[in-house]
Order: sequence, then C-alpha cells, then structure tokens
Amino acid sequence: MAKVISGESKDVDVNNGENWIKEILSKILKDYKPENIFNADETPLFFQCVPQKTLTFKKEKYFGGKQSKARLTVMLGANMSGHQKLKPLVIGRSKNPRCFKGAKSLEVDYDFNKKSWMTSEICEKWDQKLDKCMIAQCRKIALVFDNCPAHPKEINQKLKNVTVFYLPPNTTSKLQPMDQGVIKKVSKYTIARE
Repeated sequence: MAKVISGESKDVDVNNGENWIKEILSKILKDYKPENIFNADETPLFFQCVPQKTLTFKKEKYFGGKQSKARLTVMLGANMSGHQKLKPLVIGRSKNPRCFKGAKSLEVDYDFNKKSWMTSEICEKWDQKLDKCMIAQCRKIALVFDNCPAHPKEINQKLKNVTVFYLPPNTTSKLQPMDQGVIKKVSKYTIARE
C-alpha cells in the first residue's frame, strides 16, 4: 500500500493536543453552535507547474522541466456544520493584476505583497472585515486558526463579534480537521465532567 508521508504530523505534541481538546475546544463547543464555529487556513496554489508524471509509449522520449515557483496563497474557511463557506482570500504579488482589468466584481477577496504570502497585516485586515460582516448579521462566531506567526495573537481586542482561538504549536495536522472523532472525544469529556 502506498502512503503519503506527512512531515508535520511527526512533530505533533499529543499531550498539548489533548489538553487543547479538553480545555479550549470543549469551551468553544459549549459556548457556540456548530454553525458559528469556523476554521480557516491558508494554502499555496502553484499555478504554473508541469506534471511530475506522464504516460508514454515504450520507446517514446519524454522531457521534464524545472518546476515554476509562481504561486498564490489562498485562505479558505468554513463553519463546523459545513453549511457556510467564507469568501476565499487570494494573496498575489501584483497590486492590480492584468486579469482583473475590466472585472466589475470578484468572487474572492484579493490582497498582495512581494512574495504573495500571508502576513499579519493582511490577516488582521481579513479578520476585521469578517467581524464587520458578523456585526451586520448580529452574529457572534468563534474562529479557529493554526499557530502561524502571520496570524496576529492580539487581534481579539480589535474584534467585537469574532473571537479567535489558536491551535497549540505542533498540533495542526491532528487537530485542524475538526472531524467527528475529535468532536466525540470532546463530547465524552464534557459529559463525564458534568
């Protein structure tokens, strides 16, 4: 059986993750309905890569090429029930990309910087925009982020209807997918505690 090796999961601090589940996640689940608990994270999008594998005939020659490092960063978010997706944030290198010329509206939020990476300034701006949206909807939500340095730690002081929670360091690969296993663990812990 072929398996993909994930380098991040090797470094997971299991005790730290268990403590976060018992203390923080159980509080989030108690204080917020699943439709008001959101998780967001960014991922790179390498859009000019050539395939790493190909099909050929037996004696046919094939040639590879150097992989492009051109990328965008895309932040995606959704609520715990899976019924609401947040408007994606795309981070590029250009202030005014040519492909946007003549576009009246976009289905994504767009920001930029030299390396097209997430920065604390971009993340803070995005958090505040989400907060304004939740204020307009008269809705209070929890937002779970991983422990990336680009996610500003003091942001809660600037937000009214969004409360940001952070996963502990080195636990993202195990905790971020808020699957039913994690939820059942928390439910058992909460019931046992009461």
